[in-house]
Formats: sequence, structure tokens, C-alpha cells
Amino acid sequence: MLNGWRWAPPVGRMSGSLARSAWKAGAIAGVLVFVLKWIVGAQLFDSAAMAGNPWTFGFEVGHIAGNLAAGHGFAVSREAGVYIPTAWVSPLYPLLIAGVFKVFGAYTQASAEALLALNCAFQGATAALLFWMAARWWNTTAGWLAVALFAANPNGWQFLSWVWPSHLFAFTVLLHIAALVWPASNPRTRGVAIGGSFALALMADGAAIAIAPVTLLHLFWQGADARRAVALVALLAFALGVAPWTIRNSAQFGGFNPLRGNVGVNLWVGNYPGAEAESFHGLAPSPWHDANEGERFARLGERSYDRDARGRALDVIGNDPVRFVKNTLARFVGFWFGEWWTGWGHIAAVYSIGLALLSGLALFGGIRARASGTGALLVALLFFGGPYYLTVHGHGRYRVPVEPLMCLLAVARPLREARVAAEEEST
Repeated sequence: MLNGWRWAPPVGRMSGSLARSAWKAGAIAGVLVFVLKWIVGAQLFDSAAMAGNPWTFGFEVGHIAGNLAAGHGFAVSREAGVYIPTAWVSPLYPLLIAGVFKVFGAYTQASAEALLALNCAFQGATAALLFWMAARWWNTTAGWLAVALFAANPNGWQFLSWVWPSHLFAFTVLLHIAALVWPASNPRTRGVAIGGSFALALMADGAAIAIAPVTLLHLFWQGADARRAVALVALLAFALGVAPWTIRNSAQFGGFNPLRGNVGVNLWVGNYPGAEAESFHGLAPSPWHDANEGERFARLGERSYDRDARGRALDVIGNDPVRFVKNTLARFVGFWFGEWWTGWGHIAAVYSIGLALLSGLALFGGIRARASGTGALLVALLFFGGPYYLTVHGHGRYRVPVEPLMCLLAVARPLREARVAAEEEST
């Protein structure tokens, strides 16, 4: 404990059962958020504009899903009839899109409307889980406030119609944090929840690896006996969860490639010599936007191309490390407070204001309620952005997955000292 800062809430506080009324209220909150997002989203967003060709409908994710639905496997293609196996994105969301395509047709308006509803459903499920966590951590008033903030968050609305795994990823990240801080009485059940939820988050988006240190620290935060029992089961559940994807990648690429196949590419597109000129968005040197890079990708294959891109990026960084540090700091600030280097002009002002406001509320709440156990949440937020600080940019969609955690912190209420002391004695 540092200056009264608790890593996580007292076990006794989180392990109790919520009242039946609180469970029902959380479910109602989830349904209300789903309905609100679906009805208003259908009016705000043009589903016809979401449909079309593979590169306007979900970009890489939609393109992979179209190949899956057509029977070409988890692959991308640079030209008709040529399919290149990929691990560019994690498998869960493309598989879901492919299922929608099977039912409603590939790149159709009906599929676009179905995927908008699916994103709304993920947000509804996230809202329900957010309510239950806030109610257990603090009280039901905090639960309703967290859900209201989550529903109003401009960033959540901005990317509601994007065919991208952001909202699914947000739910899986929150689910994993819930598994960490909301212990089960049986160590094996707890281990399965922790390991299984982390594997699920990685299958939604490999960027979840950034919060692995938080998971490990949390396991070590427990007593030695509980740590051993939970950690072994968690490791087994995690391994079983990621094994099919890892085995598939090893077979396709002829080597160990456990999660993603574009880490080196992201490092290149965020740090190539002209990165500042295009506000760190890194589209110009991407194989999907540059013909020469596309031919290079097709010639080398994904794994070799990623190594090639990483080598070029490291050369640029090595030649001017000061530039890299400055750019990384700029991306850090942009991730939490909006892209100031564009004059907050890349996205509408309301979204930039929302980014900054939610960041401020989360930081204030996390510090104010530190005695009730907000350390793990704040560290998770800081670590989560790491890959984006180093590589691409602060685009709002990359922050969507941890904004439920920010809503939880924003409504934090400090516990009275006597109450904290009583809970410490009970645990």
C-alpha cells in the first residue's frame, strides 16, 4: 500500500453476493443501453454507407470475414483469386462477421444493420457488467452513474457503426477485470475465470497482451497458497483458450506466431520518416494503401513482410531516437486527451472533449478513491495504451475498449476509514 493506495478492493467486499434487486437493475441497465444505442444509432448512422466493397466494410476485418464466408479461410487477398493466410487481426470478431455474412449476405446493407445491432448488444452487455461491478465495489447509485456515463460517452457513439472489434473487446476486457477483482470461493473456479477471460480478450484483440502485467501482478498480490492454486488453473484455462489460434498460426506460417502478424508493420507505419506529416496515422506506407508495399507484402508473405517492416522501423528509430521519444510522448497525450497536434481536428470537437473529460474524471476518481482499491485499474489503463504510444496513433477507437474501466473509476467513492479498517480485519 503506497500512501493509502490499495491495489484492489478488499476480498471480503467483492466476494459477497449482490442482492437480487441489484442483479435485476443491472440487467435492466444493459437492456436500456442496448435499446438506446440501437434506436438512436439507426437514425444517426447510414447503414447503406457501411455496406459496399471489402475495404469500406470493416477494412481488414471485413475483408477477412468475407473470405471466411466465401470458404477461402482466414486470409487476405491483394488480387482476385489470390488468398494470403493472415494473423493480421484476432479471430473472434471476423468469425462473428462471417456468420452474419452467411445469414444476410456479404457486404450488404442487411449485414451492416445486423452488425450495428451486434455492436449495440456488446455495449448493452458491457453496461450490465459495469453496473454490477460498480454496485459491488461501491453501491447501486454508483452503478447507475457509471452506466449513464458509459451511455453518454461520445467516443462510444462515434465508433458504434464501425465494423471493428472495439465494442466486443471492451466487454471482454471488463469481463477479465471483473474476474480478477470479483473472486470466486473456489480457487479452481477463480482460475478458470481469470485464465479463460484473458484468453477471450486476446481472441477479441491481441492488444489485450498489454494488460498481462496487471493480471500477473494481481495473482502475486494474493496469498501464497491461493496464488499457486489459482495461477495453475488460470494458466491451463488460458492455454486451452488460445491453443486453437496458436496452432493454426504455427501451421500456416511455419513458426511460432501466437497472436498477431502485424506488430512490426504497426511499428513501421507509426514511425516511418513521414509519420508526423500525416499525424501519425500511418496509412501511406500500409500495404492496403500503397501499391509498392502491397506488392512487397504479397511477395514476402505476412510473416516475412512483418519482419521486414520491423527492421525498417528500427533503423529509422535508431537513426533518430530523440524523434521517436518525442513522437511517443505526443501519442501518449493524444491517446488520453485527443490529437492536439492536429488542433483536435481529426475527429469532431465533441469527441475530443469527451476523451479529455473522461480521462480527467477517471484520474480524479482513481486517486480520490485509492483506499478502496483502484490501483489495478489505473495501471491497466496506463499499460493498455503502450502499443499505441509506440506505434500508430491516438485514434479514439483504440481507447474504446478501456473506457468502461474509466467510467468505473469516474464514479468512484472513497470509503470511510473505519469501514476500510473493518474490511481489512474481516479479510
